[in-house]
Amino acid sequence: MRGSVGSEVLALPHDVRIVTVAVTALLAGLVLLRFGWAPETPSFLVLPLFGVVLAMIDLRTRLLPNALLLPFAATTLVLLLASSGLSADWNRLVGAVLGSAAMFGIYLALALVSPGSLGMGDVKLAAVLGLYGGYAGMTPWLATLLGGFLIGGLVSVFLLLFTRASARSVFPFGPPMLAACFAAIVAFG
Repeated sequence: MRGSVGSEVLALPHDVRIVTVAVTALLAGLVLLRFGWAPETPSFLVLPLFGVVLAMIDLRTRLLPNALLLPFAATTLVLLLASSGLSADWNRLVGAVLGSAAMFGIYLALALVSPGSLGMGDVKLAAVLGLYGGYAGMTPWLATLLGGFLIGGLVSVFLLLFTRASARSVFPFGPPMLAACFAAIVAFG
C-alpha cells in the first residue's frame, strides 16, 4: 500500500523540504511582484503552492498523485471563476476551460500514441496547466504547451550527455511542464 501524499512530502530529507519552501516562497513572491493584488493573483499563487510540491514528488517517485492533482484542479477552477466574476471578464474563464480541454486532449493523444513517454498524471496535470494558459491568453497557452516539451527536451539532453542516463531512461515530465506554465504566466500573463 502506498503512503499518503503527506507522508511522501514528509519523507523528503530536511534540506529538500527547506529548498521546497524557499522555492515556493520565491515563486509566490514573483507572482505578487508581477500581478500585485489583482483578481487573478490568488489563482496564480496556487500554481507555485501546488506546483513545487508536485515537481518534488515527481522527481522522487515519477508519479503525480491524484491526491494533489484533483485539489489543484478544483482550487484553480474555483479561483479562476471568482477572478472572472470579480473582473466581469467571463471570456477569460471560457478561455481557461477551452485551454484545459485542448491541452488535456493533446497530452492524452500523445500518451495513447506512445504509452511509455507520458503518464496519466502528466495528462491530468496538462488539464490543470491548460486552465492557466487558457485564462491568460493564446500566447501563454502556447508557451505552456511548447515550453514543457522544450524544457523537457533540454533537460533530457543534458541528462543524456552528463549523467549515466540512456535513451531508455525515464525522466519525470511534470517539472518541465510546471516550469513552462509558470514562466508563461509570469512573462505573458
